[in-house]
Amino acid sequence: MKNLLFILLFFTAIIGFSQTKGKITYKVSMIKDSLDLPYENPENTDTRNEVLEMMHNAQPVEAYLIFNDSIALYDIEPDTELPIWNNDNGNITTGRAKINLTWIFAGGDGLYYTDWSRNYNISQKDVFNVTKRIKKDSVKWVLTNETKNIKGYECLKAKIEDTKIEVWYTPKIPVKHGPKGINGLPGLVLEVRSGKRFLTTVKNIDFNNTEYELIEEPTEGPLIEEKEYREMGKVIFSGKN
Repeated sequence: MKNLLFILLFFTAIIGFSQTKGKITYKVSMIKDSLDLPYENPENTDTRNEVLEMMHNAQPVEAYLIFNDSIALYDIEPDTELPIWNNDNGNITTGRAKINLTWIFAGGDGLYYTDWSRNYNISQKDVFNVTKRIKKDSVKWVLTNETKNIKGYECLKAKIEDTKIEVWYTPKIPVKHGPKGINGLPGLVLEVRSGKRFLTTVKNIDFNNTEYELIEEPTEGPLIEEKEYREMGKVIFSGKN
């Protein structure tokens, strides 16, 4: 009897361990319920109408997190928007493809890499036409006792201090990973609500996927601190040199 109990405990531990590796598919979408319609309000400027039109045209995208116990890599499906073709008087011209704001918010062509064995979080992205790696600052989480069920997993709610980012994570999958570098909680992040506009929800959990064996750290571009990255943005948008 003792041997049988030991065997059961052993296989339970093995199963639990195997569930800390795999691939998560997320769906990222824009929340449009409270959006005004473009061109409906005569007081809107042309710029506001164009932005509202882009927001209404934003389409959901898929994003992927491959992970093991300590390492994770998040990326987004390629942008498949095609250029606009015009046929005027027999002359074919092309215009810029429509901008999918959801794809941009989800991370665009960036990569998000985490290695908790050395407390290392970076993103690799195009920063004003130059590829850089940005080392993420640590965040302060506010944990709550609110719960809900997502994909059969009991989840707890948490918030990033001084932001409008709310997440649901599950300790039942005991890794500190999440989408787009939103991580560091005692469980996998399954849902993220960013303010009133964007929602990231888990679509599929695949513990049999073996892509985690091929995770490589992004190495393109110089490594800068997040503070430096933010300062660069302020300088560019202020027009100062």
